[in-house]
Amino acid sequence: MSLSIQERLKDLRVERGLTLEEFAERTHLSKSALGSYEAEDFKDISHYALIKLAKFYGVTTDYLLGLSEMKRHPNADLADLRLSDGMIDLLKSGRVDNTLLCELAAHPDFVKLLADIQIYVEGIAAMQVQNLNAWVDVARAEIVEKYQPGEHDQTAYLLQAAHIDEGDYFSSRVHKDIDAIIEDMWQTHRAEATAHPKNP
Repeated sequence: MSLSIQERLKDLRVERGLTLEEFAERTHLSKSALGSYEAEDFKDISHYALIKLAKFYGVTTDYLLGLSEMKRHPNADLADLRLSDGMIDLLKSGRVDNTLLCELAAHPDFVKLLADIQIYVEGIAAMQVQNLNAWVDVARAEIVEKYQPGEHDQTAYLLQAAHIDEGDYFSSRVHKDIDAIIEDMWQTHRAEATAHPKNP
């Protein structure tokens, strides 16, 4: 959800716990001007005030004007980001919501989600899973040989059920990771919608 200039300015001030009086004192801009910049009927802001506010908050003027979602990295070099051509093409295509994608990737638990995906995709845990399954197979073979359990024997069934399917296991882990992130994002969007209701 893209915020207006007024909403961005008010949010930045509130984040720092400043009243309009305190803010005016620290920026040497008038309280009435600062209040008007945050008002719904806001009309204009001088270049001088815009630059001064951007410097005070440590954000870009493009961010304040709603032209960019980047607060602090206006000149980030694509080479530093190590993006593939395919990723750049996707981001430029308009086929995905880049703001939402950035929000997803910036979520604190996104690193855990990627780690679980990497563990599965690169087969990092494959050997451990195979070893566990081998132990289960040995135990089941010993029980079958020693006790000759029937077709519906509970212990034999439990040992069979204890077999770990690597795909199912990591699919479940990734599912839990992404569900938790999306739930958190949904809650954040609801809170923002309440804080910044749009006029019908």
